[in-house]
Amino acid sequence: MSRAAQLRHLGGNILLAGAFFVAAYPNVRHYGTGLANAIWAAGAIIMGALSLVRVAPRAAMLDVRAFAATGAMFAAPCLMRPTPAASGAILSVALALEIIGLMLSETARIYMGRSFGVLPANRGIVSRGPFRLVRHPVYLGWLILSTGFALAYPSARNFALLAITIPFLLWRIRLEEELLAHDGEYRVYCAKVRYRLIPGVI
Repeated sequence: MSRAAQLRHLGGNILLAGAFFVAAYPNVRHYGTGLANAIWAAGAIIMGALSLVRVAPRAAMLDVRAFAATGAMFAAPCLMRPTPAASGAILSVALALEIIGLMLSETARIYMGRSFGVLPANRGIVSRGPFRLVRHPVYLGWLILSTGFALAYPSARNFALLAITIPFLLWRIRLEEELLAHDGEYRVYCAKVRYRLIPGVI
């Protein structure tokens, strides 16, 4: 990789990390509203930190579709806001979902190592850990985490943003697989791991 390309890659990593840190900031200011908010902010901060060390992709999709699907998938949940929190069993379920979603996403990212990315790209095929169960465990974790947050802070705004997230997340998955289908190793992996997001469902 040329020096200019290295600098572009480093700059991209810093910008991406900054975006995650900025996304976490509104929730960090509201830590007093409860544990659910702290879990959400922690996930954004971890994603920002991992963004700083990712490797350059072998191939990447940088068109309007990729930016639209990826941006909406991440931005919609980040626009959810803490409201008066739920209580009782609903809050317990919400916190459990957030913890499960965060643990699943971060475990998958540990297995990805420096191959973590946001836009559709090929940084090497990962088939270990949670990737043996579904092809996109990071996105599954993100969806579970977002669902937990919406349940913890129930409001029409938060549930609407959660609903908006799902079609864009599925679109983002289709775009990534469109790119990765050019890699023979990924086609072999798909033959072994049938489900994209939820085992036995999709």
